Amino acid sequence: MRILNYKKTFFGLLILSLILFISLLYPLYGPSDFNKTRILHDENGVMIGMPPFPPSSHFILGTDRNGADILLMMIYGAKYTILIAFGITILRVFIGGLLGIIFSFWLKILLPLVKDLFVVFRIIPHIILTLLLITATSTTYVKDGTVFIITYQMIILVIVGVPSVLVSTSDIIQELKGKSFIQSSYLMGAGHFHIIKRHLKPFMSSYGLLLFVQQLLNTLVLIMFLGTFNIYLGGISLDEIVGTAEFGSLGIGAHNVPGQVSSLTKEWSGLIGQNYREFYRVPWIVLDPLFAYFFLIFLINMMKKELESIIEGHFKNHRSKKVHKNKTQDSNMVPPLSPDFTFPNKTELEN
Repeated sequence: MRILNYKKTFFGLLILSLILFISLLYPLYGPSDFNKTRILHDENGVMIGMPPFPPSSHFILGTDRNGADILLMMIYGAKYTILIAFGITILRVFIGGLLGIIFSFWLKILLPLVKDLFVVFRIIPHIILTLLLITATSTTYVKDGTVFIITYQMIILVIVGVPSVLVSTSDIIQELKGKSFIQSSYLMGAGHFHIIKRHLKPFMSSYGLLLFVQQLLNTLVLIMFLGTFNIYLGGISLDEIVGTAEFGSLGIGAHNVPGQVSSLTKEWSGLIGQNYREFYRVPWIVLDPLFAYFFLIFLINMMKKELESIIEGHFKNHRSKKVHKNKTQDSNMVPPLSPDFTFPNKTELEN
C-alpha cells in the first residue's frame, strides 16, 4: 500500500492521531474540574456574570450550566470517543470477517441459514436492539465501574454489528470465488487455505479496510443516537447539570435532585445528549460538541470515499489490462490463410 495513493486517508488518520494525543495528555495540563467558574468577576472584583457563559476570551467555546469549560471537556472526552469507536469497529470487523470466511469455505451448508437468521439485524434498526440491551447502564451510578460499563457497552455494540460484517464478508468472498483464476486453482487441486492466502488476501485487505471505515461510520452514528437517549459511554456522573429538568433517581446511594445527569467520561455524544434540550436557550453548549462530532464523521467519510474510488479504479485498471492483453494476443496470432491457402501479404492485411 503506497501512502501517496492514500493522501486523504493518511491526512484523516493524522488529524485523529493528533486529537487523540492531545486528549491522552490532558491529565498533565488540564484541571480535573474543567475550570469550573460559578461567578465571573471583572478586574475590580465586581460580578459580571454567572454560568452558562457564552464563548469569549475567558472561555473559547463557552461553558455549560455548571460553569465547566466546554473546550476542556471535549479535549478530555475525545480519547473515549475515538478509542471506543475504533475498538468496537476493530472487534466487529475481526470477528465478523473471520466468521464470514469460516462460513464461506468450511460451513457453506449453514451459510444460507445464518443469513436468514441475521435478517432481523437488517430489518430492525441497530438502535432499537442496542437500547433494549444497554439502557441499564444509563440509569444507575456505579462507583469505580467505568471500565466495567465501557466493556459491557462495547460488547453489546460489537454484537449488533457482527452480523452485517459477516454477511458482507461472505458476499464478497462468494463473488470472488466465481472468478476464473480461483476456479482454475480449485481445478488444479488447491485447498481453501491456499486460495485465501494466494488469491483472496490482496482483495480482502482492500475490502477489509473499506469495510472497517464503513463500520466506523456506522458505530459513530449509533453512539450519537445513544447519546440523544441519555445513554453515555462509561456511565453517568453524580455531578449533575443544574438548572435543567429533574431526571429522577440515579440508583443505589443516589437521591432525587433537580438537574440532568451528565456523562462521566465527557465523550462527545454524551455532551450532545445531555445538553440538546438547551439548544434554544444556550445553543453553544450543544453546537460545540455537535460540530466536533460532525467533523469526526466528515474525516471518516472522506477516507471512505477515497478508498472506494481507489478500489474501483484498481478493478477498472485490472479489466482494461486484461482486455489489452487479449487484444495483444489476438494481434500476435498467425495471420489467416487466403482462400488459395497462401499467407496474405502486408497490403492485404492492412486492407
